Amino acid sequence: MGLLKYTIRRLLISLVCIFGLIIIIFILSRALPGDPVWFRLSPKATLQDYYEERARLGLDKPVLYQLIVFVGDLLTGNWGFSYSVAIDAEVWTLVAFYLPRSLEVMIISMFLAIGLGIMFGKISARKVNSIWDYLIRILTYFVISIPAFVIIVFFVLIYINTPFKIFPLYGYKTVYYPDPTFITGFPLFDSFIAGEWYIFTDLLWHLIIPISTMTIVQMVAIIRQTRSSLLEIIQMDCIRTAKAKGLSNRKIIRKHAMKLAMPPIITISAMGFPIVLGGMIAVEVAYSFVGFGYIFREAIRYKDYSVIVAFIFVIGVVVISFNFLADIINGFLDPRIRFK
Repeated sequence: MGLLKYTIRRLLISLVCIFGLIIIIFILSRALPGDPVWFRLSPKATLQDYYEERARLGLDKPVLYQLIVFVGDLLTGNWGFSYSVAIDAEVWTLVAFYLPRSLEVMIISMFLAIGLGIMFGKISARKVNSIWDYLIRILTYFVISIPAFVIIVFFVLIYINTPFKIFPLYGYKTVYYPDPTFITGFPLFDSFIAGEWYIFTDLLWHLIIPISTMTIVQMVAIIRQTRSSLLEIIQMDCIRTAKAKGLSNRKIIRKHAMKLAMPPIITISAMGFPIVLGGMIAVEVAYSFVGFGYIFREAIRYKDYSVIVAFIFVIGVVVISFNFLADIINGFLDPRIRFK
């Protein structure tokens, strides 16, 4: 099967998953206590607005009609208004404003975690049963047993209990600094493109602790996967042949084994993305970093159902999209995957 056909097949599977997600959210929105019409309206809405929205949603019509309207609203961004998190603000505006902040941290930390995880995994596999291997494995087992919020609390305690106040304790930027010029919605990227270097360095300085926390959370799983994949691949006949030709372990791993080990590493990175989203909520709350996870937690806390429903949909689409990209990359790297 060619890469194009494989991509189309994976895309169709992803679309089916998104449709299944919408069905679950539709059932959830109808099962929540209270009137779903009021959840979508602004707090300033009148009784006339209520009856018009109720008629538009078709709550007096069959469930299939309601589902069609619900799907149309989700896909067009008509997600209603927030009535507690950001009173009278459109939910779409909240998502568009806060999601890029969190995605920026998660994407940067994911690339760092993949790079560092592969590096330490290669060292552990190349020097198996050495002191370096034991140290990396002990550190991995130790960190993987610690929740993300404990790691961020550890960084905060270090800041409080040491005289060296190097990194900021909270927030995503200095309070009196302006927001960067809006270009893409990603603050760090926008400040870099706009040449606003003082804002860029301030944002980067505030993001060091959140990025470090999320990098550590993701890195340990990649280290384990890289080590186990390389140790398994090293036992293959083609690698033994390379050894018989006199190639060093470093060259064998770099030029031959890593090509075969990359698909499972990419897969484990994509599968860990939901865990990263959960960890991001804890990190944002502990660090007072007002992003997507922080707003989602506030919506649950104050029962802002319109925000909850929209955020669940966005999180689901992001996770499905990352898994789709991982499948395409794996299919490109290893043609055998496309024929399974």
